[in-house]
Amino acid sequence: MELELVTDNVNSMREYFFSGLKNQRSLEHLEMDLFRWFRNETEKAWALMEAEESTYIRAQVAARPDDVNDSGIIAVNYYCKRMRYSQVIFLTSLLESAMKRECSRLSTTLGEKVMFEAAELKGDPWSARKTFLERHGKFQTPADQWRQIKDLLVLRNAIVHHNGERSLLTKEQRDILKKIAGIDLENFEVGIAKSYLDRATESVCNLMEFLHNTINETIDRALKPQAM
Repeated sequence: MELELVTDNVNSMREYFFSGLKNQRSLEHLEMDLFRWFRNETEKAWALMEAEESTYIRAQVAARPDDVNDSGIIAVNYYCKRMRYSQVIFLTSLLESAMKRECSRLSTTLGEKVMFEAAELKGDPWSARKTFLERHGKFQTPADQWRQIKDLLVLRNAIVHHNGERSLLTKEQRDILKKIAGIDLENFEVGIAKSYLDRATESVCNLMEFLHNTINETIDRALKPQAM
C-alpha cells in the first residue's frame, strides 16, 4: 500500500511538472503580435513621409521646375531600407532565442539521455539547434519550412556582414537572394519588400509552432508510466 502511494505521488508530481513544461512557449504569441504591430507602424510612418515628400516635390516642380530639392525623399527611402534591415535582424534574433528555449525544454525532458549540447555542434546557432532538436527529439523538420528559414538567414548575413551591399555578396548569396520573391538586387544595396517580411514573419511563427508541438510530443512520451 505504501509503495503504491509513493508511486502515485511520484507520477502525480511528474505529470504536474511536465504539464507546466508543455505550456511553456518558446515564442509567445504576444511577442509576435507586438512585432507585427511594430512593423505595421513603421510602414505607416514611411508611407506618410513618402506622401508628404512627394507632395512637396510636386509643388516645387510646379513653381520652380529647374530647381527641385529631392533630398527629403532620399532620406525617406533610407529610413524605409534601414527599418526593414533592422526588422530582418530582429526576426532572426527572435528565432535564435526561441530555438534555444526549445533546446532547454527538450533537455529538461530527457535529462541524462541528452548525448551532447547544441553549443558543442559546429555551424551557425540556428542550424546547430535544429540538429540538436532533431537528433534528441527523433524527428525531421519539414524541408520547405527550413528552406524559408535558410533564405531568411542568407538575407540576415548579407545585411549583418556586408551592410546589404550587393557588390560584397558572394555568388552563392546572390544566386539565393535573386530567387526570393520580394528581394531586389537591381540597385547598389539589397532591397526588401514588405511582402517578403510578411512571409518571413509567418515562416518563423510556423517553424516555432511546429517545434513547440513536436517537443510536446516528446514530453507526452516521457509522461508514460515509469517502472518503479
